[in-house]
Amino acid sequence: MIRKANINDAKDIVRVNVMGWKNTYRHIFPQTFLDSLNPEDENSIRKCQDKINQYAVCEIDNKIVAMVRYGRNKKNYDDSYAEIYALYVDDSYKKQGIGSKLVTFAFEDLKKEYNYVLISTLVNNSANEFYKKIGGKFVGNCDFLLDNKKFVENIYEFLLK
Repeated sequence: MIRKANINDAKDIVRVNVMGWKNTYRHIFPQTFLDSLNPEDENSIRKCQDKINQYAVCEIDNKIVAMVRYGRNKKNYDDSYAEIYALYVDDSYKKQGIGSKLVTFAFEDLKKEYNYVLISTLVNNSANEFYKKIGGKFVGNCDFLLDNKKFVENIYEFLLK
C-alpha cells in the first residue's frame, strides 16, 4: 500500500534511506562514510519527523519497504518546478514496480501545485535507466558535494500537466 507517511513511520523511513545509501553507493562513495551511517540515528529520525509531510511510503505486511521524499525544488528553478529528493526501495522488494508506484503517487500529489518535477541522480547510478524508462527527459547536470568531494548528477525533468 502506498500512502502519505505519518510521524510513526520516521524510524522505518530512516532505515530504508540509510540501507538504500549503503547498497546503492557502496562503490561510489567512500566506504568509511557509508559505514558511519546509522539507521537508528536519533538525530536523523527527528529530522525525518520534522519533514514527515514530505514523505510517502510503501507498506507491505505492516512493514515499510520503500520511501519517497518530495517537495518544492531546491535547484533554483522557478516555482513551477517540484523535486523528488529521495527514492529508495528495500533491496528485497526491488523490481516489483514499487519505485514507479511511489513516483506516480508523488507526481499526483505534486501536480496540485506544480507543472514539472526534477529528479537528480549520480551519473554512475543505475537509477538513470529507471528515470529514463519512466519518462524523464535529461536536462543537464549539477554537482553533489559529500565530505568536500564533488560528484556529478544527471537531472531529469518530468511534465506533470
